[in-house]
Amino acid sequence: MSCKKFLCIPFLILFANSGFTQNESIYRKLFSDTITPHASHKYFFLELNNGVSQKILNQVSITAVRKLSGTSFIVDGEKFAGIHLDGKLSKLLSPVNNLWKLSNFTHELAMDVKKKYRVLVQVNKPEVIARLLQLNPALKGSLTVRPGENIISLYCDYGVIQKYLLGDDEVTGIEAAGVPKEELATSGYDLSANKVNLVHSNYASINGTGQRVSIKEQNYDTTDIDIRGRYEYSPLASQVVTNHANYIATIIAGAGNSVYYAKGAAWGAQISSSSFDPVLPDPANYYSEKNISVQNHSYGTTIENNYGLAAVAFDKSTNDNPALLHVFSSGNVGTASSMDGRYSGIPGFANLTGNFKMAKNVLVVGAVDSFGNVAPLSSRGPAYDGRIKPEIVAFQKNGTSEAAAIVSGTALLLQQYYRQVNNSVLPSALARAMLVNSADDVNKEGPDFTTGYGNMNADKAMNIISARHILSGTLNGGNVRTFQVSVPPNIQLVKITLAWNDTTALPQAPAALVNDLDLELGLAATGEIWKPWVLNASPDIDSLNALPQRKRDSLNNIEQVTLKNPLPGNYKIDVHGFNIPSGNQDFYIVYSFDTANYFKWQRLTDSDFAEGGKPAILRWQNSFPGTGNIEYSFSVDWKQVGNAQLSNDYFYWTPPDTTAEARLRIKI
Repeated sequence: MSCKKFLCIPFLILFANSGFTQNESIYRKLFSDTITPHASHKYFFLELNNGVSQKILNQVSITAVRKLSGTSFIVDGEKFAGIHLDGKLSKLLSPVNNLWKLSNFTHELAMDVKKKYRVLVQVNKPEVIARLLQLNPALKGSLTVRPGENIISLYCDYGVIQKYLLGDDEVTGIEAAGVPKEELATSGYDLSANKVNLVHSNYASINGTGQRVSIKEQNYDTTDIDIRGRYEYSPLASQVVTNHANYIATIIAGAGNSVYYAKGAAWGAQISSSSFDPVLPDPANYYSEKNISVQNHSYGTTIENNYGLAAVAFDKSTNDNPALLHVFSSGNVGTASSMDGRYSGIPGFANLTGNFKMAKNVLVVGAVDSFGNVAPLSSRGPAYDGRIKPEIVAFQKNGTSEAAAIVSGTALLLQQYYRQVNNSVLPSALARAMLVNSADDVNKEGPDFTTGYGNMNADKAMNIISARHILSGTLNGGNVRTFQVSVPPNIQLVKITLAWNDTTALPQAPAALVNDLDLELGLAATGEIWKPWVLNASPDIDSLNALPQRKRDSLNNIEQVTLKNPLPGNYKIDVHGFNIPSGNQDFYIVYSFDTANYFKWQRLTDSDFAEGGKPAILRWQNSFPGTGNIEYSFSVDWKQVGNAQLSNDYFYWTPPDTTAEARLRIKI
């Protein structure tokens, strides 16, 4: 490959990531006239043929600084030489200029090089930061430093990028970061929509006590009567106080002192605050010293479809603290189209608001109404590489902010209960598996790119812990771990979910998954095998709307198998280590059995209120057909409420205008 031909490659990469179709001449002029395309003495382009062994691919992937495709890489010449591969590979190296470091600047940059941007910069070593400050003291006021991290945040114009960053050999990535904005929320919500009220009723001692949550956005009113006394001070908190932050804090951990519907999911938890400028994980010592186990992110930027530095940072944050669960709202632009990436121009898909939501080890939450119907505003997947996003949905009134908040509050309850039962912390990968496995299927049968694996069911998630339906293990490449599970009679549905926290991929990797595990369910008595549900991620409307198929999953670090009306008997769960280049991989499995001939009230419970003279919603879970006759009683006599269609799972009732404790029953 000639040098002249090779020097065009960074331009092509930049164009593909930016997704522009116009003003190409402006780009070419900018990057040819203002940047000297000199060859770097440190970094090289490597392109392997498709027949190269998996071992060599794995070794190159581990040492590369950027993966451009399945067989194309940017490599550090010194590190590459140190892996002692076939000497012939060195002949495949080509000189490269520094434009590969730019990830997602759009034509706006070319039009106005003096405009200032929030920029994320990846460096090889933390000590590079001090050198950058010495080179340009003016950066000091705009530089955000994360101790121990290799990603810094700057606020600067492109001239600074060009002069101080682009040609620095220790800088390996530069990308524009969006400005975060709150994704709406309103007061007044229904805990019964996601069965959180059932948890309050069935697990009365579990209220979040001993758990700590961080709300990453603007600050909230710490003197609010529903929050006061449980605020954990942090110097990272914003000086700006907003109603939105107050709503989020109330949904997660409100005490219900002001009014009964201001009681949050984890009303005994401690609450901390952290600013969302910049959108990066907080320093590791913030989470560890404050004992933060959940961080809520109810904000977004613009639609972004790539595995950028923010996504890398949040995956690394989870790996550095395996008990920390990051929960993100999916976004409020569900009908919009992405302007770049694989799914560019496809309306209603791939419109998650923020690069950080492309991370693998976090939980992204979409929105549904209180009956499980998809909210049109809720942003949808897939992720840039076809992964399932959002993973779950939850109830909202006016924005996915609420949905994320109710999931964050529920995660705190799971963490408290898990510690009580097992005397250990709940790993975040296991928490994700619980929330996904217990979700109620909505929208379409099986997972989809709109609602993920379903609508959160807090009570079912808690039941996984109480039933001890949890398995775990460690795998390396090529091995298999097998577990035995006995399925009893009278089961309507078996659901099994595998999850793991994957190691970080390289920034801008074509696909984010590094360690690839595979889940299978088998019945020895019949020899049958069931693979997980996999969606068609091809970039067209029909494929993205198609129902899932059973096959090997090579994209996601969550996999799920379901089986309707299973035969009773002994089943085996196999987890295969298909490809694990980064060493041993820990994983978690949870499973559940839904019984047939089942009815359970979900609202009203003994923890719920209904206002006299105002419509109240009754909810239940049920597997019976037909109708049921609902009655209520204040004492001995039972009075008619109405006849309900059981499959609807809800009924509106206006109770008498009185103050009393009442009982409900249904005749089927």
